[in-house]
Amino acid sequence: MAEITFSQKNPAYPLMCASFRAMHTKVELLAVGVDDEKGRDLMQRAEAEVRRLERLLSCHDDASPLSALNSLAWEQSVEAEDELYMVLELCETFRRATYGYFDVTAMCSETDGVMSLAGGYSLDAKHHSVRFCRKGVKIDLGGFAKGYALDCIKRMSQQEGITQGVINFGNSSIAALGHHPYGEWWPIGIEHRMVKSALAQEVRLADSAMSISGRSEAGEYHIIDPHTGSRVAGEELILIEGRSALVCEVLSTALYAAPRAKRADIMSQYDGYRASEIVCRRDGTTECRVVGATVVEK
Repeated sequence: MAEITFSQKNPAYPLMCASFRAMHTKVELLAVGVDDEKGRDLMQRAEAEVRRLERLLSCHDDASPLSALNSLAWEQSVEAEDELYMVLELCETFRRATYGYFDVTAMCSETDGVMSLAGGYSLDAKHHSVRFCRKGVKIDLGGFAKGYALDCIKRMSQQEGITQGVINFGNSSIAALGHHPYGEWWPIGIEHRMVKSALAQEVRLADSAMSISGRSEAGEYHIIDPHTGSRVAGEELILIEGRSALVCEVLSTALYAAPRAKRADIMSQYDGYRASEIVCRRDGTTECRVVGATVVEK
């Protein structure tokens, strides 16, 4: 159940703040100019939609359609419901456009848990069915689902007439509607990885989105290089900014997995999106390199 608070401190800009937990993270929505009734209705529907997508796209829920597919598709073609099939089509398109560095399949082995991925499923558009290319393949949509859900909630909010607000999935995937009431953008701070509560970078969002990829909050290397099956031991953060939260999510995962020499080539296929590599140092300073540009230190 979502926690919701309303503020009328500034009558010109009434504010709703709401949050709930889903997709293994905290989901927050800040909306400007929303009254109590409209705000509660929106949050109820937004939470229901995120939980629906979580049930559809989770590989950790044994009752989910994705888990059923993971269990059976290496033996036979499995028909997927329309939305899940569409998601897998999108993932295959992104895989090809990122030179294979975004890949939602993982080939498991008993010894080391993961082997080379390299496009682990085939699709049959006529029957909306999926067949894994070899035994052991699993699909994990963790690098896709948050961005997909964010874009869905943003569209839902816009349809309700909300023109100013921020939707935040765990501080790593964020979408902004319009701009801040007292500025031309929403200022979003990225926390320094080495110095707690220090700011590594400020992102300015206006009708746009961002995604950050790097080591987990616990400091673990959790993103896999699809070409080798090994975990990527990169120390930088990859920041993507652009129109769609989904595309930002996909690109931040792909660029973190890709070698530096490949990153500019990947980004050249995505007009209107910007990628930055952020290195946090123990002394509190940072190094920021826009992919394809020069280094900026602070």
